[in-house]
Amino acid sequence: MAVIWSKSNDGWGAQRLNGDPLDLTAASVRAATETANAATNQKTARLMSVYASGAPVWALIAPAGSDLRVNGRPAHAGLCVLADRDEIRMGGEARYFSTETLAEVVPFPGAERPIFCGRCRQPILPGTPSVCCPGPGCQVWYHQDPSESLPCWAYAETCAYCPQPTALDTGFTWFPEED
Repeated sequence: MAVIWSKSNDGWGAQRLNGDPLDLTAASVRAATETANAATNQKTARLMSVYASGAPVWALIAPAGSDLRVNGRPAHAGLCVLADRDEIRMGGEARYFSTETLAEVVPFPGAERPIFCGRCRQPILPGTPSVCCPGPGCQVWYHQDPSESLPCWAYAETCAYCPQPTALDTGFTWFPEED
């Protein structure tokens, strides 16, 4: 799940993006509403996601003449597809977009074909407490049920397939740099 980094008096904070559209202004990031239309407000850009090949792709849509800049460049034709660690500036305020996600235990959603745990190689049944490795390009599923004999995700210090740390309290590995 992607995040938008914004700076406050307390430092940089990450807001998780759940797929719902957001409106960005120089002062805030807020849920998009039916009445708040980015196309009619030159000081608002809309952040939206679409799915391509099963993965979310995030884009910013800005009205003509807006002061939106991504990595220092204006959004051509009012549209910019975002990449990991892009800088977004509006009204002099900087934000950063990141595709980094955190590991979390969730009920395994199931799949069209059997999925086997990256550690113990046993099938992961739908609804089983599991973790999908958030490492870039990894996405391997693991059991993670500490009450049973299958705490596979946290069994070792890193994912079996990438260097992603497996501690569930591991925070973000990337933060925006201080100005």
